[in-house]
Amino acid sequence: MSKQTTKKAKQTPPLSADRLRAGWPGPAGARIHLARPKDAEAADALMATTGDGVRIMPVLRAAIEDGAAASAMLAGLGAGNTNAYYDAASVAFTGRPMNEALTTVCLTLVATDEQHRTVGVLSATAPGTVIDMATNHGFTVPKAMAVSLFIAKVHGLAVAEHARGQGIAAAMLKRTWQVYQQLGYLLLYGSYEADRDLGAFYSRNGYTVHAPGESFSLDRAALPFGLSAGDDQRMFTRWRPRH
Repeated sequence: MSKQTTKKAKQTPPLSADRLRAGWPGPAGARIHLARPKDAEAADALMATTGDGVRIMPVLRAAIEDGAAASAMLAGLGAGNTNAYYDAASVAFTGRPMNEALTTVCLTLVATDEQHRTVGVLSATAPGTVIDMATNHGFTVPKAMAVSLFIAKVHGLAVAEHARGQGIAAAMLKRTWQVYQQLGYLLLYGSYEADRDLGAFYSRNGYTVHAPGESFSLDRAALPFGLSAGDDQRMFTRWRPRH
């Protein structure tokens, strides 16, 4: 009688708030972790090198410097459930000005090398365009802000020139998706200038790359509108898998 073995699918262990703060080993000796107050200046300067006018949003940079950025996300990861995340975000959303409140659900990761220099930065933010569209479709401000609890935008991604080609950008994208997945998000999206050769990179990392100017529906997120970019932009999207 032959023995039957059942292979179990490899599961990624749950993230903790401490893990996000401490980070993970990355390619080429880099370490990827949540941006700390001391990282804000170098991360913003590195983001500026992309040449497309993207910087870390001033209100978010201030929150990173104050140690308040991603605080609702850390609360959710610390408790190990999405309800704690929603509760922490609700407190922020009702007790602070909108732009400041939304920094509690923004994730900025940095990659630092063995000399502790910042060689990579990824800033994922609340989806401002989607929130504005929701209010234009009659959503109340609190309901529109709640969209940021299941949709996020890759606002900017940069790697220092000398550190490119080693997988740092891909590793930051992977960890960003891992955080948002654990917090119950449905969609992570972003855009880039159509004349930049980035389609293959985002496709390799699990994103659907849309044609210049192409729109996509948000009906999977129960929103009655879609998103589109200008003809000079391409959007990339990654949806949570359907179960």
